[in-house]
Amino acid sequence: MLGNDVVDLFDPDSRPESHPARFDERVFTPDEQRAIARDANPLARRWAHWGAKEAAFKLAKQIAPEFIYAPKRLVVRYLPATIGPDARATRSGTLELPRIPGNPIRRLEIRSDESPERIHVIAAPEGTDWKAIDSGVDRLGPTETDPSRAVRWLAIRRSSRILGIARDRLTIGRRGRIPVLELDGSTTSFCLSLSHHGRWIACAMRPRIDFERDSAPARWPGARSASHEAHPIRAFPGRAPS
Repeated sequence: MLGNDVVDLFDPDSRPESHPARFDERVFTPDEQRAIARDANPLARRWAHWGAKEAAFKLAKQIAPEFIYAPKRLVVRYLPATIGPDARATRSGTLELPRIPGNPIRRLEIRSDESPERIHVIAAPEGTDWKAIDSGVDRLGPTETDPSRAVRWLAIRRSSRILGIARDRLTIGRRGRIPVLELDGSTTSFCLSLSHHGRWIACAMRPRIDFERDSAPARWPGARSASHEAHPIRAFPGRAPS
């Protein structure tokens, strides 16, 4: 299970003045609001919190489709950001999920990759092997008018490379509102999350793992070993669900 979210910082919706007066009070806890206000880059910190809540919601929906989005209950706690070249920043943190009947997963690990133009956040259960997660962020092409189609194609390209399977055998389907990877028309156990906002699209993926048994990643007919081809999230690479 995992979730991801991307936020275009140049989209008009990302400007604080574009939201109703009490938006932050309804979405962020007092501790989160203070952390955002004190940050050296409050705009990025604000949307890193929002992106983590969105990513956690997508993960929770994979556990329980009836899970209701209540952002103030999804409290994000970040460590200080690490600033890299070109004003890029990375953050790591945690988020506690509300109790979901029959689900042992409560704490999520959060990774946020931030450029001056966009925020990309991934949420995964505590103890996840982040080297097993592949993610991609891309800008929409100048003639691309359908971000949902663009992000599905991004996910197909990356999963094709990871699994060693021809792209024309892969499609993105739906189980309810949750995206799933299909091989030759059949649903696989591949973990997948898609996101798009403004000019940006993003995906995150990995073979599904049974956390209680720590079993090996699933394989499918026609797949070759792709360990040498995987592109795991770098110290973390580059909003609305599709």
